Amino acid sequence: MAATAEEVYAQLVKPLPVAERLRLATMILNDIPPLALVDYSEEWSEEDMRDITIASLRYAAQSFGEESEGKSDV
Repeated sequence: MAATAEEVYAQLVKPLPVAERLRLATMILNDIPPLALVDYSEEWSEEDMRDITIASLRYAAQSFGEESEGKSDV
């Protein structure tokens, strides 16, 4: 069974001296490609457009007191 990050940290990393922990952190961060974790896409998907439209319509209806008690799909 593979160890979790928390287990590895508690058993192997935390006992290291601070200088070694910083060296390890630097090695890990340098090993991650720059765009590996963050999606910088500026394009909106169809789902994004649908979600913002629904949220905008609900906000407008609520602002003008027209929203009914139940939620309905748009």
